[in-house]
Amino acid sequence: MGTVASFTLRDLNRRPARLFDAVRRFGSAEVRTRGGEVFTVVPKRTPQSRRRAKGYPDFESLWKRQRELGHLSPRVSANERIDRIIAGEE
Repeated sequence: MGTVASFTLRDLNRRPARLFDAVRRFGSAEVRTRGGEVFTVVPKRTPQSRRRAKGYPDFESLWKRQRELGHLSPRVSANERIDRIIAGEE
């Protein structure tokens, strides 16, 4: 078990951000009442809503398939002209 931070109800009332920072840092925190009760604050783990990055697509197989279908890449001079058009030079 990791380190547990202890707080009082007064800390929870007046400085809740410090309590939540401790929970994020240590995984849990204890809150003690005047009567001696101890409560543990633990973050609730929710399923990840963000999509995980899948790797990069396999461009080599894509280019191979395009060549098999008859697609040819533009010549170097054509690429240079396209670059100039994009740059607004032509």
